[in-house]
Amino acid sequence: MCEPKVMIGIPMPKNMSIDLRTSYWCYRELDFGVGWILQAECGGSAARNKNVIIDTFLKGDYTHLFCLNNDTWSLPNTINKLLVHDKDIVAGITPGFFGEFFWMGQIEKNKKILLGDAPDKLTQAARAGGPGMLIKRKVLEAMEFPWFDFIQVKVGQETSEDYHFSDKAVDMGFEVWIDPNVILNHNHNGIDLLGLAQTMARPKVELCNA
Repeated sequence: MCEPKVMIGIPMPKNMSIDLRTSYWCYRELDFGVGWILQAECGGSAARNKNVIIDTFLKGDYTHLFCLNNDTWSLPNTINKLLVHDKDIVAGITPGFFGEFFWMGQIEKNKKILLGDAPDKLTQAARAGGPGMLIKRKVLEAMEFPWFDFIQVKVGQETSEDYHFSDKAVDMGFEVWIDPNVILNHNHNGIDLLGLAQTMARPKVELCNA
């Protein structure tokens, strides 16, 4: 088995803003691998920016793409923890809020993972959330452009191009997994969603003080 070579891809808003903790985490994470790089892209929608990143990824010899948002980060050496699972697509969990707190990703299609409903171990899922998603090269090579469509899946108030990507991958025979022991911070519009989720979740989740 060849040494994993990871590209960390971050779709950025047009003003190129990024949480400093995300930036610090990315550059520190690069030290845990050989030949790993950070690739950011701005100038359009999240789907468009992800497609540009994937196009760059496939022109290189990278083995895995790790997707991250500009306002999310995790504990050190997170990518290697996900690599150990050797799955087509595997992601950590990231808190979100649309009327209620939930974890991004879905074990059952079209059913949110509420705070108290997260599994306690690596679990096969229907969909993965975008932040903290590790994708094998073969998945992207098997798909036709656009990898991320401009159509977003709507689940209640939640919309996600990442869920549509997961649906396409599953339809092609690839597996999606979620590791609930990999938890991402999410500083959405200046609001610490993980901190708020911690105060409400039972049992409490551990803060990722990266």
